[in-house]
Amino acid sequence: MKMDWLLALEKRLLPRRLTARIILSMVVIVVSAGLITAFAVNQMVSRHLRSELIASGEALTLALGESIANALVEGDLAAMQEMVNAAVANNPDVLYAFAFGPTTPIVHTFRDGFPSDLLHVVSNVDERPGAGVLLATELGAVRNFGYRPLDGLPVEVHLGFSQARIAAIQQQATAFVLMLTALGSVVAVATTYTFSRLALRPLTELNQQVQRLGEGHFDERATTVADDEVGDLARAFNEMADQIQESIQQIRFSEASYRDLLTAAAVVGEGIALICDEGEDEGNLLFVNEAFARMTGYATTELIGSNAARVLHPDSVATARRAWRSVKSTQQPANPVELSLVNRHGEKLILETTSTLTRYQGRRALAWFMRDITQRKAQENELRRRNRELSALNAVASAVSEMRSPPQMLERALEQVLQALDLTVGWVVTIEENGNAHVATWRGFDTPPASGFPHCLCSAVASDHHPIIVTGDDTRCTARQALMHKGRPLCHATVAIQARSRVLGLLSVAAETPHVFTEPEIALLAAVGQQIGVALENAHLWETLRQREQRRSELLAQVIRAQEEERRRIARELHDGIGQSINALVFGLNASAAVAHDPNQAARLLARLTMSASDIVKELQDVIYDLRPSLLDDLGLVMALRWCAQERLSAQGVDVVLDMPEDALRLPEEVETALFRISQEAIANICRHAHATQAWIGLKVGTDEVCMTIRDNGVGFDLDAFNTSEREQRPWGLLGMQERAALLRGRLYLDSEPGEGTTVRVCLPFGESEP
Repeated sequence: MKMDWLLALEKRLLPRRLTARIILSMVVIVVSAGLITAFAVNQMVSRHLRSELIASGEALTLALGESIANALVEGDLAAMQEMVNAAVANNPDVLYAFAFGPTTPIVHTFRDGFPSDLLHVVSNVDERPGAGVLLATELGAVRNFGYRPLDGLPVEVHLGFSQARIAAIQQQATAFVLMLTALGSVVAVATTYTFSRLALRPLTELNQQVQRLGEGHFDERATTVADDEVGDLARAFNEMADQIQESIQQIRFSEASYRDLLTAAAVVGEGIALICDEGEDEGNLLFVNEAFARMTGYATTELIGSNAARVLHPDSVATARRAWRSVKSTQQPANPVELSLVNRHGEKLILETTSTLTRYQGRRALAWFMRDITQRKAQENELRRRNRELSALNAVASAVSEMRSPPQMLERALEQVLQALDLTVGWVVTIEENGNAHVATWRGFDTPPASGFPHCLCSAVASDHHPIIVTGDDTRCTARQALMHKGRPLCHATVAIQARSRVLGLLSVAAETPHVFTEPEIALLAAVGQQIGVALENAHLWETLRQREQRRSELLAQVIRAQEEERRRIARELHDGIGQSINALVFGLNASAAVAHDPNQAARLLARLTMSASDIVKELQDVIYDLRPSLLDDLGLVMALRWCAQERLSAQGVDVVLDMPEDALRLPEEVETALFRISQEAIANICRHAHATQAWIGLKVGTDEVCMTIRDNGVGFDLDAFNTSEREQRPWGLLGMQERAALLRGRLYLDSEPGEGTTVRVCLPFGESEP
């Protein structure tokens, strides 16, 4: 519609002859170039003359102001009048001049008197004339320049320059350019007309030859074949004439030649059939070639006379009829249509077909052309399946690679899987290390489906790792009630989400029929399950690492607080205990001078001072042992553990059993320190929380590993609640023990139940194997 409107506008506005159009184009180009040049020259001349006028006006105003300044101040009106008259007389562009001082009237050159409103228009005067002020007057445009030659005094000098000369020069330049444009247009018309006539003469001759060809002179050929576009057109005309003549000769072939042509198409695999389109035989096959017979598996004699629907698949009959009706209604060949054919052996073939109307044996017939594309369609479907599989894996990989928490990652991965499989219902079940399972995410349900793990059918996937397909009518499915669609339960397929042979969960998707879950679809689901499993394991590892780093940061802060608390405790003990004792000792020493004359009293005082000094030494030893017992550095870990157990546990009435080697070799300092600090914390927990009556401490030293076990018969605690509690609610002592073991690449085990006591076991590596 839009193209028709443009063609109508072109016919209305443009001349019919090509020569006239070329001339019109050249005239438009020359005139456009002339107008653009006139505008550019006008602007350049105007800008240049305006700059000269401003420079001249500024210089003349400054000169007049400097020369008339004294006369303005002194009120010498005659001198002032003479100067302004001279300024107007000596410069033809100056239309007027006026000046006034603080005590003088306005001296001007206006013949009809000074305009009353001129001072209001040019009231803003700077210390320099600048570019002046452009005024519109009865004499045309005037640029007024004002100047104050004396600072601080109301003395002003004004000159008015006419803009008439600038306008006149602009008009002259524009007229000259327009005259050149008109002359150029005349030259362009003459030159274009001459060359267009020469260039279009071969086209005129070729047009006459085309007319003769249209009148039936098929032997007409172009004689002018130049090496240009016209020559290309002439050669194309000759080729067209040859093809038309050849086509006319082919049309004159007999029906036998036409039959031979149809039969020869079988050599290249093109099946051809002619279907009657009139009379009682409408829809019957009039002719088939060998290629068509090979496709169907029938002999040509068996097919001719039978209905075309005999070889069509039932699903393609309606499509074929629509295509043939379209050909008959439009009288045009049909676009290619894919139809299914069933051969003699019941095998289904996919054909690419097209059809057109023709006549055969005096009757109207439908020519049906076809090519077997069964193998190509199979390859395309396989390629499409692999592309979809790659797209699904890529989408899931992109989803699981995003920085998300495990629940968010599973939700995003399920969404991508359903989108890739063109499904809407699915869910993911995660399996914890203790065997508990729960639905982590779901799609297509208002509420999550009951997993029924480990009693549901899908739980078998977790043990044998093989996918499973559960039909909708299987009553053993625990999610059957939730999987309802239009009153019928959906079937579903389940694959394992696994990483390194460990099943982390189950991926399930649902559909209306189990035929959706073909072998390639199940393989795709299994690959996605593997991918999600690896991503889920990585997410758990990252989360564990993040929690460990957070715990270490919290422990570091706790260690700093503990150090400060320990320093305050030592300061209190030194001040309240040892400090007071030393003060008492100092007081006793000061008092010794007063009892020097009484030997008995001096002896008693000396005994008390000796006892005080011994108490001070004992208190200092206690403080030092609390910080780090010298037994650990001097005698080793075994003696330090014995001392700690006796000092802490035995002092509170706890029966301690020690199972440690007497002749144990000394261990690396960091290992002994870590074991002693862990034992200190464990013993402190027994004293504070366990309410135990018995404790057992064991130490076993191997060739490259040492293990220490501390067990009590106290009240114990809920270990599961400890593991699932918030970080800030966990005991810092147990976390510190775990971190000390982890820093030395060791392992710490906790075993406790309410009322069953607590066991702490730690194993640390040492020796040559330690890097």
